[in-house]
Amino acid sequence: MIPSLSVILREPLRLPVEVIEVDGFPKVLAGNVPVTPINVALKYKVENRGATKASIETYTRAACLFVEFSAHRGRSLVEVTDEEFRWFTQALQGHSFPGVDGTHKFLRGQRKERTADLMITLLYSLAAELNEIYGLKLDWYRYRGASDELVKIIRATRSGRPIPFRRAHSVPFTPRKVLPLPDDMFNLLLRTAYERWGDIIADGDKAYAPNPEKQRGALFCRNTVILLALRFEGARRSETPFITLEDIDRERSVIRLVTKGRGGESGNRLPVVLNPLVEQGFWIYETRFRPKTEFNSVRGYPVLVNHGTRNYGKKISAQCVRKVIDALRDCLPSPWDERVTPHTLRHSFSVDLQKEGGEAIAMVNMRHASLLSLNSYFASPEAFSDKLLGSSDKNLSEMLARIGIPVPDWAKVQRV
Repeated sequence: MIPSLSVILREPLRLPVEVIEVDGFPKVLAGNVPVTPINVALKYKVENRGATKASIETYTRAACLFVEFSAHRGRSLVEVTDEEFRWFTQALQGHSFPGVDGTHKFLRGQRKERTADLMITLLYSLAAELNEIYGLKLDWYRYRGASDELVKIIRATRSGRPIPFRRAHSVPFTPRKVLPLPDDMFNLLLRTAYERWGDIIADGDKAYAPNPEKQRGALFCRNTVILLALRFEGARRSETPFITLEDIDRERSVIRLVTKGRGGESGNRLPVVLNPLVEQGFWIYETRFRPKTEFNSVRGYPVLVNHGTRNYGKKISAQCVRKVIDALRDCLPSPWDERVTPHTLRHSFSVDLQKEGGEAIAMVNMRHASLLSLNSYFASPEAFSDKLLGSSDKNLSEMLARIGIPVPDWAKVQRV
């Protein structure tokens, strides 16, 4: 049941702005009053758009920034004009804006251009949901070169996918090129992981495991599975903690991953080709090292769990995945000691896919809705050099032989 519009739409929003969790859903409060339309839109994202918990946290962050700006301006949710939203765009980048009392205000936190533009993108998405749920049109929700009617029709036909028009509000930025991690650097990560965790017993295992000695190396096994899932399945940092045994289909050789902003036959899990090493890693961890507790032994509970004393046996978080990379990055030479991230390993998986099957295979296994989403993952010519040069050498040799030109010994020619 969708709550009806209330007086909060016309009442000015108040500070402080905070978020609480009710029944597993975030609720945005302004001056201790729920911002009902925003909260309904966030819940709608989960129930009807397949948004993951990680993505909803980011949507909530964007909503809080807009509510905070509106409160400083003394505006209600629907009263922020298109001109005022331009101030908000600047405020996202750290600039001041005039408050209702005439003094200069700043939004909390610091954001670079890319993050500021992401916040605007997410607010446009929430504004579209408000329009669909309530028929509520916000003044600043505009696309260049497109009428409101055209945007509404296209949005209905594209089932929630991005609108193919430019937003009226944006923050220009240059997308950073994500470089794939070379195989020798990944091998170095694995070797360092073994040296760091291969012979230790985690504190939680010492405290709670029936036989702590059998848990020696459990952290190494778990963290290796995390690295393999990132590198050979293209799992995102936020997706890895949700992998269950039911997601691993050995007969069809696929693993189903929770995918942000996408729907699938089984909720929001989409299939990716299953690497045998990844499958074996999950099986070894599950059968030999995974702590068994009453709450994590139920069907459908994630495989990867904590080995610390505080959250022993509970599923890991996206922050845990990041911390595994952070703990190993110092072993890598420059510039990889600063560049390596979970997404770097995902990019390496994309390059492998492009080598073996081209863009179509990459798009399916990377779980993108459009080929345009692969732009930041396109491999450089060097990634294909071995295969292309070997083929071109053979073709050139055969062509020269057909026209009677002596073929040099290519094996003795050194490439510079």
